[in-house]
Amino acid sequence: MTRNDNLVSALTVLYRNRKKLIYTILSVVMVTALVSFIFLDNYYKSKTTFLVASTDAFKPEQVFGNSTKDIEYQGTENDIDRILTIAQSPELYDYLIQKFDLYKHYKIDSTNVKAPFKVHEVLNKLYDVKKTTHNAIEVTVEDTDSKQAAAMTFAARNKIDEIAQRLIRNTQGGMVKTFEISLAERNANIIRLSDSLQKLRQKFGIIDPDKEIETITGNASQSESNFIRNKAKYESAKANENVKRDTLALLKATADGYEKEAVLSKSKLERYNEGYNAISQTKEVLDYERLQKNRDNQKYIQLNAAYKTNTSAIIITEEPRVEVEKSRPKRSIIILTSFLIATLFSIIGILLFNNYKNIPWKDIANDDQAV
Repeated sequence: MTRNDNLVSALTVLYRNRKKLIYTILSVVMVTALVSFIFLDNYYKSKTTFLVASTDAFKPEQVFGNSTKDIEYQGTENDIDRILTIAQSPELYDYLIQKFDLYKHYKIDSTNVKAPFKVHEVLNKLYDVKKTTHNAIEVTVEDTDSKQAAAMTFAARNKIDEIAQRLIRNTQGGMVKTFEISLAERNANIIRLSDSLQKLRQKFGIIDPDKEIETITGNASQSESNFIRNKAKYESAKANENVKRDTLALLKATADGYEKEAVLSKSKLERYNEGYNAISQTKEVLDYERLQKNRDNQKYIQLNAAYKTNTSAIIITEEPRVEVEKSRPKRSIIILTSFLIATLFSIIGILLFNNYKNIPWKDIANDDQAV
């Protein structure tokens, strides 16, 4: 038998059984339609889209313009990955479950030992987050209630932003505490150094070594010169027999006075030399600590201001909406698919049944017995 004969034979069989074929297909399609309309709930999908903000928006050096680097407004791949992780975290799931009482909404017995697993499983099927081709984050929620879907989408997005801000602020808070400790230590150092400097100044009689050096050395030099000159006058007058005793006594007293002044100036110079290094070094360290304190304090003020500023971690591009058009089920596709499957299997079934009837089962059985 040729291929055309086989095809004609098959078509003949199908034509003879056309009523069965049509009734079977119609029955399957009608049952599928009834099931899809009665037992399959309509689901509505709400969507929100946002970009991930750069962490530059939280850095004080960028906020206050102290950086030479241009501020980036859109986050990097690492920032996007961080938001994706937050969006799929147990904390977010638990928040949605508690806020919207999803045990009751999804009709799950909360007293069941597997209830937490079941409610997470259902939510995981209805909640989705992904990165778009334009590096945005898309969050969608499906629900039989379109208003519930929109509310959950809105809440999920805001919670993602809240968690992201909290993580960044936790880091900033740690830095603020570090600066506070550092400033407290610098204040303590400044007080200690100021006390040490005061004691050194009192001990050596020096207020400002750099300003007093010329005065001290000048006084010492002048006192020494005065002493030498007046001593020479006294010695010269002493050798002259015509100089009166009162004059000699005056010249000697003057020379002795300048000698004491020279000794005192020399002593003061020696004390100056002895205390110069200690006072200068202490003052230098104190000035450095004060300078660093001012710089750290400025950074602390900026960091604290950035820490307290309410900066969003996301840039919203699409708000969630209450959809009026269902997302699923696609009943037309379900019915069409059932029609195609019913048609295919009905045709195969009729052809197989017809071939089964044409097989001479009795002759085959007799042959088997004869053998």
